[in-house]
Amino acid sequence: MEDDLELPVTESSVIAAWLIHLVAIVDEFGLDRDTADILQEAGINPELLNDPGARVASEKMSSFYKIVGRVTGDEAIGLRLAERLTPGSMHVLGYSLFASRTLLTFFSRCARFFRLISLAANASTEMRDGTLVYVLKVHEEMPALRQDAFIATVLRFARMAYRSSFSPILVKMRRPPPKKALAQFDDYFCCPIEYDCKQLEMHIAKTDYQQPLRGANSEIVRCHDQIAMEYIARFDDQQIIPRIQAAIVKMLPDGDVSVDAVAGELGMSNRNLQRQLQNEGSTFNAVLDDMRRYLAIRYLRAGRHSIKEISYLLGYKDPSNFSRAFRRLTGKSPHEFLDTTAPQSE
Repeated sequence: MEDDLELPVTESSVIAAWLIHLVAIVDEFGLDRDTADILQEAGINPELLNDPGARVASEKMSSFYKIVGRVTGDEAIGLRLAERLTPGSMHVLGYSLFASRTLLTFFSRCARFFRLISLAANASTEMRDGTLVYVLKVHEEMPALRQDAFIATVLRFARMAYRSSFSPILVKMRRPPPKKALAQFDDYFCCPIEYDCKQLEMHIAKTDYQQPLRGANSEIVRCHDQIAMEYIARFDDQQIIPRIQAAIVKMLPDGDVSVDAVAGELGMSNRNLQRQLQNEGSTFNAVLDDMRRYLAIRYLRAGRHSIKEISYLLGYKDPSNFSRAFRRLTGKSPHEFLDTTAPQSE
């Protein structure tokens, strides 16, 4: 756990337009159960269906996929969703993609602005021996159906922008092979598929990614890329967790890290802070625990402070309180951690 220490980040989310189309697909199954009930079971407010630009907590979106997979028994739901999505489903990015100059710039743009669609994965492009590789690294637990939708949607949009018969050289998927829908996956991707991989990948030949796209328009690209950057900037500014993290770091040495104190530091009411945290799928105590764990491990690894000093730096009244909290958060006492960890420079 402590070997891959990362700064706690805000709760992942996904644009609600994907949820709206997924709900429409589920409705077409004619299930005995009302779709609104499924949404509520997943913790999603049905009112979000009225706002395509809203954000849905990623954990809740994954829960919805899991329930949908269970009640429909359809392993190809992700592929169905990809076929249903429109350029507007990807916000302004969808229109920018279709105005890209080549498939190379198409996939590069898709990677650059993937955060606009979802914070549940990081997208990037790589060159491997002349082959373009589009990579999606999922950094949270995610049902296979949802991963299918991510990679299948990118391919469908590439076919729409380039040519309908386009197929990658290779597709890699994290999921195991589907038990009943293997032929559907083969028919959809029209290329070799490797399952049980570490990350999602799509490999594109040089003869394809260098070809000019018919809808290339630099003016449209510049306009829509700017809107995408502004949207992401606004979205980042609205995230409450990074602001709370910064306030916690500032206030920890003084020991007063209550929700009331942090709310006052941020210039908002206790109720407003708690509500925003709930919208991002977290709680104040969870954010505080995450930051204390992160900082404690950093301090212990650096080897510059005694356990007593670290206790006070993290706002604990005495080392025994810190030791109990550290064991709760990491499964080890501070001394056990030090016995198994070599000091590292920050």
